[in-house]
Amino acid sequence: MFKAMLLVCSLVHGSGDEKSCFELHDLEAPNGYITREECMGRIHEMVDMTRVMVPFPYQVKYKCEKILERI
Repeated sequence: MFKAMLLVCSLVHGSGDEKSCFELHDLEAPNGYITREECMGRIHEMVDMTRVMVPFPYQVKYKCEKILERI
């Protein structure tokens, strides 16, 4: 199983040199996706939603993290 996650960092600095970053975790399939391809498809959907919600400029990093399946 693969879990979709984004790290979004605003490049507009507030006070000092700190970036304002936050993680986004997939709530549509919180237990993950069977294939990496399904996970990457969801990553693209999440990035598209981020464009609407976060003012430019920002930077996005993503990963499809392999998670252990519980039997």
